[in-house]
Amino acid sequence: MPTDKPMTTVVEYQMRKENTTMEDWLAEWDIRAEDARVGEPETTAYAASINLKDDLNILVFERYAMGHDSLKLHMERPAHSALIEGMGERRMTKRRVMSFMFPDVSDYGWWGRPDSNDANARDVILVIGAMRFETEAMRNVFIEASGVHADYCWENESDTLIYSGGIASADADREVDLRQGDLVFVMACSDMAAVQAHAADPRHLAMGSELQEKGAEAESLFVRTYKTTGKGFLWR
Repeated sequence: MPTDKPMTTVVEYQMRKENTTMEDWLAEWDIRAEDARVGEPETTAYAASINLKDDLNILVFERYAMGHDSLKLHMERPAHSALIEGMGERRMTKRRVMSFMFPDVSDYGWWGRPDSNDANARDVILVIGAMRFETEAMRNVFIEASGVHADYCWENESDTLIYSGGIASADADREVDLRQGDLVFVMACSDMAAVQAHAADPRHLAMGSELQEKGAEAESLFVRTYKTTGKGFLWR
């Protein structure tokens, strides 16, 4: 489903440990990330993070200001072809673990704290999850309620760096159960303590009952957690 609105893409790879190290894989990828930072103003995030449950897996977190149009410009860069060819020749990547994309929910949360935090920070905890609703109306009720909570988090959780999401534009290609129309949620926190503080906040805990009363219960599909490497950028 093509779109020209802001869009997030996530692609998780597994490195081939027989042929490379994580340090070398990231060094090769970081050449491409620097090219995106310098030469792609419409690429608003391009960061590499390690899966906390499998340290051979690297998530590339990407955001594009004008959706597929910006993604097309990204893929047409000579540096993009160079990355694919270079990693291919050295057989650095074993497989693609999963990938999917989701245009933003408009006016929902935020995608960074550029005024107070480093977009290149290491060890930021990135959490990506997905939810499914029986009806679009239920999903909209959830988005409205959680959007109000996002405003609270912006004001009261300075260590919550990203808190937003989008609607899956197509089914995930592998590994995770994600279908077109599911809600994808993204949160980034400065460390795991901040993740835990967010989860334990009384306002957060109360949301479950409030949503149940409004008939907006969700099926949780998956939650995956990563730690940033300091390679690339989470926002501009």
